[in-house]
Amino acid sequence: MGEPTFEEALSQLEALVARLEAGDLPLEEALRAFEEGVRLTRLCAARLEDAERRVHLLTRTPEGTEQEVPFDPGNEGGVHG
Repeated sequence: MGEPTFEEALSQLEALVARLEAGDLPLEEALRAFEEGVRLTRLCAARLEDAERRVHLLTRTPEGTEQEVPFDPGNEGGVHG
């Protein structure tokens, strides 16, 4: 099986955090859970960075040419311009 999706990794990370926060894991198991949590955190961060790079809006300038504009998460209504 390949790497988990972002959602799968996040779900696994949340489960690990809950186990660690419970505080009843033996030391070695807690260390393994922590290491896996770090790996999953890095995977999630990489997936988010990739998504941010890929999300762009294509808009037309007043001259009629197309211009690539970075995605603005605060712009829920569409494209500026």
